[in-house]
Amino acid sequence: MRDASYIAANMRDQDYREIACLWKDWDTRLLGICALETAVPGMVWSVWYEGEPAAAYGFSRAAAFDPDHWQAWAYGTDRFRRCVPLITRHLKSLRPLIERECRRLQVITHAEHDISHNWIEAFGGRKEGVLRSYGRCGEDFYVYAWVRNEPSC
Repeated sequence: MRDASYIAANMRDQDYREIACLWKDWDTRLLGICALETAVPGMVWSVWYEGEPAAAYGFSRAAAFDPDHWQAWAYGTDRFRRCVPLITRHLKSLRPLIERECRRLQVITHAEHDISHNWIEAFGGRKEGVLRSYGRCGEDFYVYAWVRNEPSC
């Protein structure tokens, strides 16, 4: 939680615009708590760069009643870009686990956060639609997803 809260308190502008607009009362400490409390067990990480926490990322339960439906998230400081190669390699190494354990993985991202859109699409995320006025001040968001094809019912 310490790392996630530190990164939230020092996050880069694009991540702040994307995340803070969803909160009635923005609180960096609570963001760290939320990251841990909603996490899929064992699926939250931080990356340090030059002696400081620089990126937080992980997978959370997207629905309390469906353990196979996850939501991916990431945010970082201005040093986040330096962490992207490591995060990318780590996420690629997790692909078999994710494909086995997760029926639906989604990302909800601010419509103006084009850097994240490119990264998500490079991982094979498919844009499913627009969440109009998803942010508290009318900001639009996109939904991207990866869906396992085998039915579980």
